[in-house]
Amino acid sequence: MNDVWPLTRSPVGTRRAWRKREEMQLRLNGQYGPEWWEVVPVFAGIAAVLGLPLVGLGWLWSRVGWWAALLAAVALAYGVRAAVRWRRAVVVQRRRRARCYSLAEIDAADDRRFRSIVGRLLLRDGWTHVRGVRISRTAVHLVGNGPDGRQLGLAFERGVEQTGEAGGRAALRPVGGAPRLPAGVAQGPRPLFVVVSSGAFARERVVWAARHGVRLVDRAVLQQWAAGEDLAVLLDLGLDDVAQPDAS
Repeated sequence: MNDVWPLTRSPVGTRRAWRKREEMQLRLNGQYGPEWWEVVPVFAGIAAVLGLPLVGLGWLWSRVGWWAALLAAVALAYGVRAAVRWRRAVVVQRRRRARCYSLAEIDAADDRRFRSIVGRLLLRDGWTHVRGVRISRTAVHLVGNGPDGRQLGLAFERGVEQTGEAGGRAALRPVGGAPRLPAGVAQGPRPLFVVVSSGAFARERVVWAARHGVRLVDRAVLQQWAAGEDLAVLLDLGLDDVAQPDAS
């Protein structure tokens, strides 16, 4: 390949014409960077954001005193921190809205789709290693790890329907007996057991859950959870409020 030097001509004409053709080719391919007049406003904005506070602090230092500059710096740092936290909260809220479901979607889902929806809600709320474990030929439970390290065992049950024929279509077979983590899942401290229903729970199931320390998510709670609320907030989960259930 022939080198093109400032004082020589290129094989296809002058260096200036060759450079224009190269720039045109880059523009057509979408590989040409922004022009200087497109970049200057961005740099001017960055310089203003960084420079104006420093100028203001310097003015306070020289005209008022070092203590005024220090107070202003602390206030500025607090404001920046609040803005960053607000921005993060907005981003998190947008992500949560992207993973929301309606009761109509849940009612129309089959068992597998219902498990998938609940698993995605758990992942949205920060639960990790969420996976399905087959308990029997027809029952599959979900297990996972919570944000605070506790383990989760989640089962599905068909509740006493109060919303018509559609309510609870997607629920799985009822669970029975004392809750325990499925075989093959290492049992850590303070596991959390939850039963989710797309309908309402019978009174005897509520009594059973209270006796064994199981948290129930009925249709009303499920609607709030699917709409974007955090499961830990809905169930008022703390770090030490979930005791080991009695499996005897």
